[in-house]
Amino acid sequence: MGRMDIILPDELEEDFRKAVAVKLGLKKGNVSIAVEEAIKEWLSNKENQENKSNKHKK
Repeated sequence: MGRMDIILPDELEEDFRKAVAVKLGLKKGNVSIAVEEAIKEWLSNKENQENKSNKHKK
């Protein structure tokens, strides 16, 4: 399992932690679960954008 140390603006971190607490609760590990979900969604969206872009080039 990999590890990433990141720096975020304070307001973004606070908003993210609040959203995680609302959606998943305050249980230890829930922020990691939410970050994993967010990264997977970002990668999926990026891939979809690239596929759409490649279709237009053909």
